[in-house]
Amino acid sequence: MSVAYDYIILLPPEREAPPLWYRVDGDRIARRGKGTDWLPPAHEEDSAAPVGEVLLVLPPHATTLHWIACPGMTARQGATAARLMALEASIGEGEGLHAVVAAHDDAEAPHVVAVTSQSAMAHWVDWCEVHGIGHASIVPAALLVPAPEDGFVRASVGTADVVRGSNTAFAGDEAMARLIIGDAPVADVPADSIDTALLRALDEPPLDLRQGSFARRSGRLFDRARWTRIAVMLGGIVLASLLISLIAILRLNTEASRLDAQTVALARTVDPTVSDPAAAENRVAGLLAARGGRGGFTGTMAGLMTAMQVNPNVVLTSVNQGADGSLRVQFAANRAEEINEVLIAIQEAGWRISANAVQQRGARLVADIMVVR
Repeated sequence: MSVAYDYIILLPPEREAPPLWYRVDGDRIARRGKGTDWLPPAHEEDSAAPVGEVLLVLPPHATTLHWIACPGMTARQGATAARLMALEASIGEGEGLHAVVAAHDDAEAPHVVAVTSQSAMAHWVDWCEVHGIGHASIVPAALLVPAPEDGFVRASVGTADVVRGSNTAFAGDEAMARLIIGDAPVADVPADSIDTALLRALDEPPLDLRQGSFARRSGRLFDRARWTRIAVMLGGIVLASLLISLIAILRLNTEASRLDAQTVALARTVDPTVSDPAAAENRVAGLLAARGGRGGFTGTMAGLMTAMQVNPNVVLTSVNQGADGSLRVQFAANRAEEINEVLIAIQEAGWRISANAVQQRGARLVADIMVVR
């Protein structure tokens, strides 16, 4: 079974430059590389290779960050207001921009709002889809650098130089960086602290741009690997059903063969020349017809039904044919005279009858009659 690794992909400031990637195994960075070949060799030929959580880190110039305080509002109200104010303060039409607010519960704290263009978001989402990480979270690099209490901190996030203050963040190589920093102290953040921040963001992004129209599709619940597993399970169920049906058919054939053999054996007690079930059936039917007369069972029943027409109040409640060709029937009627009329009609048609029992069942009389030729 393939192991599902987590991945951190760091996009460079230069659009055409290859990204950096970190392969995460558990709570550690197991391997680092450059380019888009982050899958292990064992997974490269498998289009359904499992991929765990993925964090796509954007360079600092890709988004504009705003710190907006909204005193007197709840955290939820402040987040909504901060997003609208960030869009108003941004260059471009609001319909072409994408703004996301970092979640927090402190109503008095400034709300961090990341703003970028809709077209840039579409490009990053498409890039993730093409490279098999369509479910990746997208996070601005500046928010992975810890905020200082005063002054500024500088850190390398991938190949990007990031500077962050208490309420600002920007690329360290920007032309305005020196003017913004001025004489304020700047502390360097160790690389291992950034690695720790990246691992933490993999589980809980400080701000995920995959919201609104760019939210992850719920269809990932049924990704290619899961569809493959479902297909395998369905195939197994179908195969098991076929095997069960085959076993049932074999058992029925075996039972049918056993009954055919018994039928032939019984028929040979009457006619030793019988060799197969069809011949046995024809021979026994012929004998019954000869004993019962008038076409065997069919002829007897036809005569019986004709006789019953003399009194429509008489009802046939059961009928059985004996081995000797006789019929055992039950008649039901309101009065004994009505049953007698039918019995007389049967006798006049040339049949012999014998009444075995007459019983009173509720308001009706029931007579057990044997009819023979």
